[in-house]
Amino acid sequence: MTISKTGVITYAYGAPYYIEMAKSLARSLRLHSPNIPRAIVTDNQKDRELSELFDYVIPLQKQYGSNMIQKLHLYDYSPFDRTLYIDSDCLAVRDIKFIFDAFRGRNFSVPGDIYLQAGDKDTFIDVDDILNQFDLKKLPHFNGGLYYFEQSNTAKAVFETALELLRDWKKLGIAEVRGDGPNDERIVAIAMMLHSQTLFEDNGQMMRTPIGLRGSLDVDTITGKSTFQKYNKVVSPALVHFACVWAEHPIYYREVSKLKDPNKSTSNQEKSNIFSAIQYKFGYQIALLRYIAKRVPKNHKYVQARVTRFFRQLPEPIAN
Repeated sequence: MTISKTGVITYAYGAPYYIEMAKSLARSLRLHSPNIPRAIVTDNQKDRELSELFDYVIPLQKQYGSNMIQKLHLYDYSPFDRTLYIDSDCLAVRDIKFIFDAFRGRNFSVPGDIYLQAGDKDTFIDVDDILNQFDLKKLPHFNGGLYYFEQSNTAKAVFETALELLRDWKKLGIAEVRGDGPNDERIVAIAMMLHSQTLFEDNGQMMRTPIGLRGSLDVDTITGKSTFQKYNKVVSPALVHFACVWAEHPIYYREVSKLKDPNKSTSNQEKSNIFSAIQYKFGYQIALLRYIAKRVPKNHKYVQARVTRFFRQLPEPIAN
């Protein structure tokens, strides 16, 4: 059903919370990349605002499966010759056309520069076992908040292989994510290697999460700011991915509010500065509490593990 040459696609279905996230992503894309078509896969066909913010509103095929599994059907959903999939909890801070330019000619790719090799440890798979099973030397390690692919036999084969691997995910030892099916990133990583598709080294310019943040998160979706230290590297992504707990962070809420009404962002700047010293200093703790409140009823074991890990990371109290 290909209609346009290039475009962005995202998912949003189920709880209204996810629909609102997709709307925020669309507003940020409309602001910075107004000429790039936008598509959404959703079960909310009657939402008038979605039709205003997206050029294509595509019905969700529930028979495909749960959240993670749905992403493995992107090739069938996309109406574009060249597709950039973006997670709905991302926000654009500048024009993303350069991403399409950089990826042009690649069948399937993801930004990143990390490969897992023999002896490496990973949360979701036994690296050595996977490498041995598929006779691989390395495995790309990335965040699946952004995928690029073109309508080609190779890209189609990557998705078909991923769906084949999906059927055996338990035998392969791929762990679940938040009790909602297997980790799609590891499945896609294996499929990429089996079809000789590689990561694209973007030097932190395309998409990054604040996971591993060191210091402050300097983001302004209106003026185009996006600079922060992720672990030991300073990055300036065009797409800030507020993954997991970060979608509950005060900075995400602040930017979403500004995108809804950019004219208010200037008048509210002074008020924002007053609260920033307190609110943003404890932003991660606030985000964690919000995250727990939303997810405890759905998956208490996962949340319990997250909380335990969080408190283990706190510094030891200093004895008097």
